[in-house]
Amino acid sequence: METTLYMKYGSRVTSGMAECLYDRLLVDPQLAPFFEGVDMDRLREHVSDFLSVLTGGPDMYKGRDLREAHQGYRISAAHFDMLMAHIAAAATELGIEPDDIAAIAAAIRSFEVDVVSG
Repeated sequence: METTLYMKYGSRVTSGMAECLYDRLLVDPQLAPFFEGVDMDRLREHVSDFLSVLTGGPDMYKGRDLREAHQGYRISAAHFDMLMAHIAAAATELGIEPDDIAAIAAAIRSFEVDVVSG
């Protein structure tokens, strides 16, 4: 049985990443405005569940389709790149190994077409 990133890191790669990531995003002056009026507890839960699936854990994701969820936000490629930098920084802070951070980033990057619209 192959060891998944979910098995290797447990909650660090799911709820830990979601918490650390949004702590960073909410103080970033260029990205924080995207989250005004958003239920952050619900969003953190959705992202934690999404990361579970992405890292080989159980599929508990009940959120909307990513394209639908991000439609109308006018997220640019530059915004997405800023997000990816925050993801890498959050993962580093949580002690996730560089090769594993690269794997997580590549998996998330595969959804860029669904998120970027502006």
